[in-house]
Amino acid sequence: MICIIDYELGNTVSVQNAVRKLGYDCKISRDENMISNSDAIILPGVGSFEKGTNNLKKYNLVNILNNEVIIKKKKILGICLGFQLMCNKGEEFGTNKGLSWLNLNVTKIKSKNFRLPHVGWNKLKIYRNDINFFKGISDKDMFYFNHTYCIQKKNISDFITLAECEYGENFIAALKMNNIYGIQPHPEKSQNQGLQVLKNFFEN
Repeated sequence: MICIIDYELGNTVSVQNAVRKLGYDCKISRDENMISNSDAIILPGVGSFEKGTNNLKKYNLVNILNNEVIIKKKKILGICLGFQLMCNKGEEFGTNKGLSWLNLNVTKIKSKNFRLPHVGWNKLKIYRNDINFFKGISDKDMFYFNHTYCIQKKNISDFITLAECEYGENFIAALKMNNIYGIQPHPEKSQNQGLQVLKNFFEN
């Protein structure tokens, strides 16, 4: 069973519909037992970093997620804001501390000649097809984005950069660190290529 974390920020029903379309049992929940009994976790997200961190604390999800992901090494996929919340800190509405699973920071997109938010379809530069997260997908495939803040590139060996995107600047669009996966665009809104990414995550 796949558990989609319900912290009142994220298009959880759209994610659930996409997962069910692939044939997987999927529940939306913030219940500790439901999360603990799941085979994998999805942390979605639409909204501000500040609200995201506050809601994770509000629903006592920080300790639950740390136990499942860091201690038990359960596989998790962070989508958009959910991906950003895995980082050290975000600068939206002041500096706010994230889950600190990834030694990365979230900053506003440098967009001198680009409109914000970054909404719509864009291409990825895929680096690591050997990990199978982007199996069956090429650099020509488009993914749907909706964000103003991005995860800064950083040359460290803690994680594997799977893809980058260019919009005003190059930023991390997808990565993997052990059991932790993150993707900036919304696979649930990215048609067949988005479904393929979800399928690859579950099967990888």
